[in-house]
Amino acid sequence: MLELPADAHLGVACWTSRRWWLGVTVPVAYALRYPLIRSALDGGISRTALLAVATARAAYADHATGRGCRPSNARLMADTGLSRRQVQRADKALRLLGVATEVLRGRRRSRIERMASWRVGDRGRGWTSVWVLHSTPDGVAAARPVETRNGTPPGTVSVGDPLLPLEPITTSRSRGRRAWRRASPDAGGVALAKSWRAHDAAPAWARRHSPHAWAALLAAPARCGWTARDLTAAVNDWLGTGHRIPDQPHKPIGLMGAILAGHGDFSDRPTALDDARQRDELAARRAWREAVRADAARQSQARQQAKAALDGPGRAACRQALRDATSQRQALPHTLPHAFPALSTAPTETKETSR
Repeated sequence: MLELPADAHLGVACWTSRRWWLGVTVPVAYALRYPLIRSALDGGISRTALLAVATARAAYADHATGRGCRPSNARLMADTGLSRRQVQRADKALRLLGVATEVLRGRRRSRIERMASWRVGDRGRGWTSVWVLHSTPDGVAAARPVETRNGTPPGTVSVGDPLLPLEPITTSRSRGRRAWRRASPDAGGVALAKSWRAHDAAPAWARRHSPHAWAALLAAPARCGWTARDLTAAVNDWLGTGHRIPDQPHKPIGLMGAILAGHGDFSDRPTALDDARQRDELAARRAWREAVRADAARQSQARQQAKAALDGPGRAACRQALRDATSQRQALPHTLPHAFPALSTAPTETKETSR
């Protein structure tokens, strides 16, 4: 798939649901605005053909948001049985009615892109357009119900139209029936998905889905204590066994499900041995540091003992003896003239006398 720019969905709304978009949004927009856009369609489009293309496109859009709709014209022709020109007019009508937006225009692939696609087994020569199916900007479809041709009262959708849901969609709440609530995502799976998406070594396709979308798949690994490193190691192990992963997988969640299924037992974490080795290295490093501290403490204690020994009685006696010897040596020149008077009164021979 051609990757979308970061601001592709900026200012583009989402749909309420696929059923509401097909049963209410598109029919209401067609009934109210088709006379205003018919002149721009080069021949017009019938309501049946428009709903056929809308139904085919909705099958390829994201169920929660209506984004990521990427079918080609050939695929829509095969699904609806319409001609290429009819499919193109229906797409233009959806855009002019304000219920769909083309966020990325399709184009032909460059030579480098074709070479890269062929290496992963993709023989396509172009990129399909990316559409977002959404509600009308002014909310007309959400405010006005569909008034059908068979006299169905306002507030419901006709059940006789084969392109619409089999059950009537009403705007009033059914009595005596509790409202359905979507189950909350697994907290452990959400936390694991968040850490994995933020991990530096995680693949880029891990960030294509939100943490809530990954939560159901990662709930079981999270309960077994898996971390982001375990998920990345599982992907690397999958590649190491001869499998190939494209840079942009078509269904990242399905691919990760196959990788986890191939791993098997979740209690056997991929990085368990590495974690044990790191714990052993950390314990050895701590033991070495403790030994160094103990040796430094012994040396410090020995230095303190040596310093204390300098003030012992033996050292004090030696210092006193040195002081006595020094004082005696200093007093010796003053006592020599009194002890040997002849040396001080003897005549001094001249140089001539000595000769």
